[in-house]
Amino acid sequence: MIDIDRALIRFRTKTGHLDAVRDVSLRVEAGEVFGLVGESGCGKSTLLRALAGLVPLADGTMRIGADDAARAPRRDVQMVFQDPYGALHPRFTVDKTLREPLAINGIGDQDARILDALAEVGLSAAFRFRYPHQLSGGQRQRVSIARALIVEPRVLLLDEPTSALDVSVQAEILNLLRRLHRERGLTMILVSHNLAVIGFLCQRIAVMRNGEIVEQLNVDAVRSRDVAHEYTRRLLLATEGYTRGRGMHTERAPEA
Repeated sequence: MIDIDRALIRFRTKTGHLDAVRDVSLRVEAGEVFGLVGESGCGKSTLLRALAGLVPLADGTMRIGADDAARAPRRDVQMVFQDPYGALHPRFTVDKTLREPLAINGIGDQDARILDALAEVGLSAAFRFRYPHQLSGGQRQRVSIARALIVEPRVLLLDEPTSALDVSVQAEILNLLRRLHRERGLTMILVSHNLAVIGFLCQRIAVMRNGEIVEQLNVDAVRSRDVAHEYTRRLLLATEGYTRGRGMHTERAPEA
């Protein structure tokens, strides 16, 4: 479903240019949940934005199915952003937020689709005419997920979807995403700095550092600590400390 070959993403600066992503190649199969993990600033979110058509490539190729990523139908690839407080228009009700992508893509039966989308992410019809400031962080992120899914995409890109939320709410959103993947058969790429979050949802992961992929491995190797690169080992140690300190036991969380 996703094929990236030697992608280079370059930004101009006052002193020349910055290569935010360098020589990245990876493949994601249809229906797979693939994780991108690494510290802040390593290029993982930039790579996701390029797949969404928001950032141009300087070199290399990206394909979604049979289409170049820059020309793929926009409804096929949808993205959920990190900040649930900044992702929603403050003057749009939930209804208007969900209605807009339907109108842009010429999709009819809007009222029924909006109610179905809210129900799918665990929100009742009572939320339909609320504004973002009347929602909690978890409720806002559920609306963002509903907005992405309402146009029935083939690919869902998730940029740190739980990092701005409380730990208990993180577990609810992760369980929601796992259920949606199971029910819809979506292809997903999940970006996170936390290997515990990646391990909960993903079958395979790529570890990024300084704009490059240093290692690709399956999630069983992560759980058994069977990793080759020293940087991946350091990420695992950092995640273990976070898990012990914060007590995030996502596997035991109830279904959202």
